[in-house]
Amino acid sequence: MCWIKDVFVGLISLSFFYWPVWTIVTETTQSYTCTEELHHLQSEYAMKHPDCDQYWSAQELSIGTFLRSTPECHSPCKELFVGRITLTECVNVTLAVICTQDDLTEHRVHFNGKRVPQSLHKPVKRDQIGIFLSIALLVITIACLLYAGCNQASH
Repeated sequence: MCWIKDVFVGLISLSFFYWPVWTIVTETTQSYTCTEELHHLQSEYAMKHPDCDQYWSAQELSIGTFLRSTPECHSPCKELFVGRITLTECVNVTLAVICTQDDLTEHRVHFNGKRVPQSLHKPVKRDQIGIFLSIALLVITIACLLYAGCNQASH
C-alpha cells in the first residue's frame, strides 16, 4: 500500500513541474475583392504585434514568413511587411500570428479573394450616360422633324 501512496505523490509533484502549455487560438475571416493586378492584404492584429512570428500560406503551402523582423516571400507573394502582404494572384490566404512572449497564443486570419467581373469594377460614369442619352434624344428629335417635314411636303 505504501508504494501506491509514493506513486500518487510522485505523479502530483510531477504535474507541478510539467504543467501543460495551453495555446489560445482565435480565428477570423476577411474577404477582399480582386480588382487590380496586385492584391494588398493586411491584418490589424498582426500590425499591432510585430514581435510575433507571422506565417502566410495559400493552399497549405508557405508563401511568406515574417520572423524576427525578417521577411521571406514566395510566389504569389510580391512584397511582405509586418502584418501586410502584396500578392500577384487572387488566392485564398491564411495568416497565422504566433506569439510566445507571455502565453502561447495563435491568431489566424483567413483572407478569401472574391473575383469581380471586369465590367463590374469599371462602372460607366454618369456624365458619359448623360451625354449618350442627350445625343440619342437629339438624333431622334431631328429624325422626327425630318419625317414630319417630309409628310407635310407630300400632302
